[in-house]
Formats: sequence, C-alpha cells, structure tokens
Amino acid sequence: MAVLRSKTYRLLLSLFKTLPKKRQKSLIRLLPLSITTATADVIVVALIGRIFTLIAGQENAPTIPLGNLFPENPNTKILILVFIYIGMNWVANFLKLFLIGQQSRLKALIYKDLSAIALRNTLLSPYEYFIGQKNSDISTTALVVIRRVSEESVLAVLEVLSTIFSIVFVSIAVIAITKKAAIYIIISMVICYLVFTFSITPFIRFSNRKRNELEKATNNIFTESMRTIIDVHLTSSESYFENKYQRVGDKVIPYVWKAQALSQAPRALLEAFGITLIFLIGMSPVIKSGETANVLEVLPFIATIAYASLKLTPPLQSLFKSLTVLRSGTPDLEEMIKLIKQKDNRITINSNSVPSPKGIEPKKYIRLNKINYKYPKSDDLILKNISMTIPVGARIAFVGKTGSGKTTTANQLLGLLRPITGSLQIDGVDVTESEIPAWQACCSYVPQYINLLNSNVLENVAYGIPTEKIDIDRVWDSLQAAQIADLICQMPEGIYTEIGENGIQLSGGQRQRISIARAFYRKSKLLILDEATSSLDNNTEAQVMESIEIIGRRSTIIVIAHRISTVTESDCIYEFENGRIKASGNFEILREKSASFQEMTNNKEYNQIL
Repeated sequence: MAVLRSKTYRLLLSLFKTLPKKRQKSLIRLLPLSITTATADVIVVALIGRIFTLIAGQENAPTIPLGNLFPENPNTKILILVFIYIGMNWVANFLKLFLIGQQSRLKALIYKDLSAIALRNTLLSPYEYFIGQKNSDISTTALVVIRRVSEESVLAVLEVLSTIFSIVFVSIAVIAITKKAAIYIIISMVICYLVFTFSITPFIRFSNRKRNELEKATNNIFTESMRTIIDVHLTSSESYFENKYQRVGDKVIPYVWKAQALSQAPRALLEAFGITLIFLIGMSPVIKSGETANVLEVLPFIATIAYASLKLTPPLQSLFKSLTVLRSGTPDLEEMIKLIKQKDNRITINSNSVPSPKGIEPKKYIRLNKINYKYPKSDDLILKNISMTIPVGARIAFVGKTGSGKTTTANQLLGLLRPITGSLQIDGVDVTESEIPAWQACCSYVPQYINLLNSNVLENVAYGIPTEKIDIDRVWDSLQAAQIADLICQMPEGIYTEIGENGIQLSGGQRQRISIARAFYRKSKLLILDEATSSLDNNTEAQVMESIEIIGRRSTIIVIAHRISTVTESDCIYEFENGRIKASGNFEILREKSASFQEMTNNKEYNQIL
C-alpha cells in the first residue's frame, strides 16, 4: 500500500488520466504482449533446466509436459530439447523486439499527446499568466520537460510493465524447479535492492531538481545572447555570455554525472551480490560433504539458476533503472503535471456561448467605466479610476511616461486584462466574459516590437488563417495600405517569399509594415498602435498614417504615441501619469490644460519622440 501512497505513483496516475482514452487503451493493450513475452522466457528457462537435468543423469525430475511424446533414449531426448530450446529462443527474442517497437511507438505518441495538451493549455491560459514570466522558462517547461518525461518517465513505466511479468514469471519457474534455495536468493536480492535504492534516491531526486533549475538558467542565457546579438557584436560581449554560461554549466555538471552514476549503482552491486549468493547456496552441499561427486548433483541447480540469472539480468537491469528514473524524476513529473493541469478556461471565438463578432461591433462608442486594475500577486493598483468614452471612428492618442499605464489601459480595451472594478462597455452595455472573444475578433494590436512567423509574407499578413482560406486580393489590399506592396512585388516569390525567423530578412520598418498590414487584413473595428510606427522613417510614417486616416473613419484608432507627429491630428489625446488620466483633449486644448504636455511638445527632443 506504500506504493499507492507514494508521490511518484500519484503523479503517474494523474498523468495517465490526462492522456486521451485511445492512448490509455494502447497502454493497457501492451499487457497481453508483455505476458506472452514473459511466458516465452519461462519456457526457455524450463527447457534449459530440463536439459541439464538429463545431462546430469537425473531423468525423473522435473517431468516434461507431453513427455510421453519424447523418445526414451536420453541422448535423443536431449537433442530434441536443444532444438526446441533454440526455436523458443528465436520466438522469445522476436516477441521482445516486437514489444520494444510497440513501446517506442507508444512513447512517441504520448510525447505528441502531452505536447499538444501543453500547447493547448498554454494558449488557452489567461493573458495574465504570461505577464512577468520569461518566454524561455515557458518553452523550457513545454519542450525540455515534456521530452524528458516522455523519454525517461514514460519509457520507464512501459519498461516496468513489460519487465515485471518476465521477472515474476521466470522467478516462479525457478522456484518451482529449485524450491527453497531460489526463494532465499530472490528474497535476499529484493531486500538488497530496496536498501540500495532507498539510500540513493533522495540524492538523485535532489540532483534532478537542481538540474531543472540550472537548465532554465542556461536556456535563459542562451536566449538572451541570441536576442541581443547586435549588442553582443557591437560591445564585444561574447566572453561575458560565454563565462556566464560556463559558470552555470559548471554548477550543473556535478549533479548530472553523480545522478547518472548513482542510478546504476543498485544494478552493479546487485549483480555481484546475486552471483555470490547463487554459488554459495548451490555449492553448500558439496562444501559440507567434501565429496566432489556431489558436484554433478548440484549441476542442474547451478545451471538453471545461472541461466535464469542471465535471462533475468536484462529485465532486472531495466526494472532497477526504470524505478530509479521514476523515483528521481519526480521534479520533472511535477513540472509536467503543473503544465498540463494549467487552467484552460479561457473561452475562444469557437466556444458555444460566444456570440458572432458582428453582433458586438460598436455602433456609437467604446467606453472604459471607472477601471481599477492590479497585476496578480501585487497589492498596488496599476490603473486607478480610468474612465474614457471613445466614439466609433475616432482617432485617439495615449501619451505619458513609460509605466504611466498607457499599454495596460490598451489591454483593458482589448479585453486581455479584466479589471478589479469597473467595466468595458460597448454602446453603454457591459461586455461579458462570454462576449470577450467576439469583441477581440473585432480588434487588432500592433506593438512596437514585432513578432512575425517563420513563414512567408502571405501567412504573416493573414495570421492564423489556413492557407487555403486566405483571400489573396485582401492580402494585397492590406499590403498596399501599409505602403509595402511595391517592395513585396520585387521579392523573388512575391507574397510567398520566406522572411526568416521573426522576419530577420526584413528591415525594422518593413517588419512593422507587415504587422500593420496584418491589422488592415482583419478590417478591425478597433486598431491599437502601441508605438507601432516608431521604426518607420518620417516619409513612410506619413504614408502609413494617411492610410490609417482613410481607414480610421471606419475603424476606431488608438495610437500609443512615440512621435509628436502621430498625435497632432488626433481627435482626443489622453495624458497618463501614475496610472491615472491626468488630462485629455485635442492637441491644442491639451497644450493649454496641461503644463507637462506643453513641456513635452516644446522640448526639441520630444518633438521627435514622446
């Protein structure tokens, strides 16, 4: 019952329940194959015991099933048994090979299942889940830990299920043949194994937990160095990252090699212990009597036990290793369970309760009504009593220092963050949780730092839409509005040109325009540009803003300002300070009302950047 109470067992049971029903059935279907393989091993061991019994001249025991079909001549009988033994060896090994193939296939399918579940749960997590988390930490858990659980813990479970039958069946056969002596040997070896395992498992588990922590640190360093590669080259910081990586790596290595070495210790010690026991017990009658003639009598016993040991060694090795992996892999299992149990209660546009986006499109205005908001695990309000009414088709600007609440307010408008108090309203009606996905389908967001797919221009503009459903004409119209259609025409394969990871083959301004074209493609009713024109030159920015102006009377535009030129023509400007709206009005009114805004516009530096 201790097994049922163990943490590892509970985690594995939870993991099993998470798998799709068809995968659970596949796992259960391996049991008959494992039993058949174990039965073949039993027959092989029984045959070798009978062969050596006949060789030793002990013809009467043990009896052979269907023995009356065998000839009386001992030599002929031995020859027939040898041929049967050879044939059964082939059968047993083919069964093992087939079992290994089925285990490998099932392991790969489980990896795919767990990866898909983890991806789905992560994507369906609330936006707040991603705030304050490093993407590298999420990807490390989602990719590295899942791979390790699949290749180590899942494989260990499969091997335990297959080897346990071989060990039990062969042990029963040996006990039936050799009686009490085998019982003593088996009990002694089990006790020896338990002592070895329980002694080293806590250290291995601790080592794996430390390895997980340090792996995340090394992944972060690698990711940071790649993300800031320009700065690395300009500042010659290669040695800084190399040394930092080496220092963390040096901390990992002792835990890794010690855990791997110690996991093999029970097997190595048990082999020596088992061989010693076999010969001590087997040869004890000879030693007591002092007669060498008795050696022939114990020959069948020693041969049977020795051969059974050879047959048991691979499954025992596999069992010991698998149990050690399972017990020491608890940290990985915990991370895995945490990921696949991640709340995925965020409803999407495909959920049954969500209305059509057409039914929630604003006709008059969008309003934030007395919004208060604080981030999870924080006691301080980030937004304080934010209220604003934005007429449909208006062009709005948010200005203020970094951290003043501009982007967080934009996230409230997009429904990404839900307020502590207050509400988002469309035409005076509160937007409910079930209406959020429909409202988000009406919105587009263009950030300052663009993230593009490692794909072609077409799939980047029509983001998230299957290729066969993309409207090509609409893609070209969007590219034209974003002032990048001419450049795309000059590319080798036009809109089918691959742009590399995160658009690395494009300039910053070109990447920004692809992102803006993506927003145009959606024909959104609310378009938020979070400093989205900051990478454009003045002329291109003017052209893009002109396109936005044309669309802007059909869509509501909110610009989180970076340049003074992007706010001068706004219908209303909201100035933020410390999570509050300090002042609002058009450009001229705000210059008169707000001394701080006037100071920004008079400052030569802010004439370029707000």
